[in-house]
Amino acid sequence: MSLTENSPPTRRPQTGVTPDGDFETDRDGRITRVDDRACRLLDVRETELLGRPFFEFLAAGQDTRIAADRSRMANHNVIRTEWRLRRGDGTEFTAEIIARGLEGEAMRFIARDATALKALDMARAHLAAIVESSEDAIISKTLDGVVTTWNRGAEHIFGYTAEDMIGQSIRRLVPEDRATEEDEILARLERGERIPAFETVRRHKDGSPVLVSVTLSPILSHDGRIVGASTIARDVRGIYETQEQLRESDARFRALADSISHFAWMADAKGWVFWYNQRWYDYTGTTLDEMQGWGWKAVHHPDHLDRVLRSIQRSLDTGGPWEDTHPLRGADGDYRWFLSRALPIRDEQGRVTRWFGTNTDITEQKEREDHIGLLMREVNHRAKNLLAVVQAIARQTATANPTDFIDRFQERIQGLAASQDLLISSGWRGAGIVDLICSQLAHFESLIGSRILLIGPELTLTAEASQALGMVLHELGTNAGKYGALSSDEGTVQVDWHERGVEDQCELVMRWRESGGPPVEAPERRGFGSVVIERMMESSLSATTQLEFAREGVRWRLQAPSTKVIAERPPSTQAANTCDEPPPCRGLRILVVDADPKRAMLLAEQLQAAEQRAVGPATTVEQAFTFLADEALDGALIGPGTEAEDLVLLRQRMDELSLHVVLLPAQSQSASGARNGTDSCAITPDKAALRDVLQALCDRRPST
Repeated sequence: MSLTENSPPTRRPQTGVTPDGDFETDRDGRITRVDDRACRLLDVRETELLGRPFFEFLAAGQDTRIAADRSRMANHNVIRTEWRLRRGDGTEFTAEIIARGLEGEAMRFIARDATALKALDMARAHLAAIVESSEDAIISKTLDGVVTTWNRGAEHIFGYTAEDMIGQSIRRLVPEDRATEEDEILARLERGERIPAFETVRRHKDGSPVLVSVTLSPILSHDGRIVGASTIARDVRGIYETQEQLRESDARFRALADSISHFAWMADAKGWVFWYNQRWYDYTGTTLDEMQGWGWKAVHHPDHLDRVLRSIQRSLDTGGPWEDTHPLRGADGDYRWFLSRALPIRDEQGRVTRWFGTNTDITEQKEREDHIGLLMREVNHRAKNLLAVVQAIARQTATANPTDFIDRFQERIQGLAASQDLLISSGWRGAGIVDLICSQLAHFESLIGSRILLIGPELTLTAEASQALGMVLHELGTNAGKYGALSSDEGTVQVDWHERGVEDQCELVMRWRESGGPPVEAPERRGFGSVVIERMMESSLSATTQLEFAREGVRWRLQAPSTKVIAERPPSTQAANTCDEPPPCRGLRILVVDADPKRAMLLAEQLQAAEQRAVGPATTVEQAFTFLADEALDGALIGPGTEAEDLVLLRQRMDELSLHVVLLPAQSQSASGARNGTDSCAITPDKAALRDVLQALCDRRPST
């Protein structure tokens, strides 16, 4: 490029080089004129350049250089220099500058982007240095195989010096059994074919074979013709030996890592996990693409993730060992608890280069520890409640049995101890639901059947459900005796349960309802007893519970999957394979007769739940005759409390009316009742028995 005072700038075309740009500025450095090439050089439109200070297009830190250059071009002097310019998009580049001072400190300069030229010169120097210092053999040859260049790497690999090989045929290196290989290579190059890298054997100066990896590239003349070939040959004998050793080492390591019972993983110094053993993938059902880096967060429980991240970061910051316990999600969606540890691996300077960690499944251990801890708290809590329970037993015994207070009091204390034994033993073997309730309410045994009503079918609960439900019932019973319905002489407690749903979607519904006691006020704080009542079943059996401190009495409700809580049903229930089958018919008008008013009310409640209409109930023969005279009936249920003489009169009248009568037998005694020689835990018919009764009445109902 050139510059005179009066002529416009001229330049010779430069292939691949940015055009020279012509600029003029006034004494204040504002741009007064530019040509199209200057606009292209800075990638800015002419209207955006004119009038702007040229210093806005200079890279920072050049104030001293620019001031010196402007001083040098005074008196119309022409100077050559380099400035760092900045394009409109903010990118910077080095420009070769020819500048001349004009009148009044104005300036004219021509700029050329020197980046490509400098890079080309540097690339040539780097290439020469690389070729000479490379341990690979870098050889150039003509199309007839004559060697034209030979570097030190070639001398090292093949044993020949440059003086030995330059001007000689490359076939000197080719073994006899591969004589045609070089001819084929040269022929393909001459045809312009691309030859991918390949491995082959060449001959050392001492005659020994050399296993090499060869890469070939064509050499082009200035007009694009292929005039030769460049060959890079790498000695791969050591690589093969190393690869084989690595394969053996990797196989041994993987066999060891995949056979241990723990999960194992490795991370870099910053915590980026790049490897897991197979057991991790088997458990989580994930892949390395999903888990590498910090992807493992996806299988951590969200309630614990922040805590785990904080503890890991502390170890990464300090370089100290890491240890924590937390749940991990398995491929089945369930979480299990793991003890996780990681140790830093350091280099010779003591710097952490990576981390090696393991995860050990401690779910069973943690469950045992939690179980023991909860039992210890329960033992402690029950010990504190023991005197209050004994006081309630003493008061109940003194009221009901003043003459034999000592004997009855001693029996009930023994019954309380027996209920504790039943809870522990049933916690491992399972227990009948009635036995469990009676054992936990044994200190109120005389009230069962009168003020404590049990309604529901016989079921055998699982060991875990027996243990958890037993603790809940103990707390409910204790609270009822201390503060609730059983702390007065009129209050009652009703415990009822049933299954609902179909097949594998059944659930057990259980309710505790108090009434007739002192007005209830919600406690200001929730003690351990409330925690047991509300959370014991939820945490151990995937259940939902509801505890309500209604003014008329405490209410507690449980819903739990049958698969979690029920171990065995009576044979009739099992054969049905359902929880709540639809009734055989609906809308029957059924007279309920039972001398026991509470049992009569419960029978009426069961009929209503079965979509029938209960008439009555009647507790005397006179009431029954009144209903028979006033109501159009489909049948009658007569409970076991009806006297024999009254039963004869009722049967005669119902035969006259052609009514089908079903006599309900007394329920078999529970295990608790049998032990004490009473029927205190007798219950109303279970669902299967009631269904049989309804079926018999439906069969006799006139068809319409």
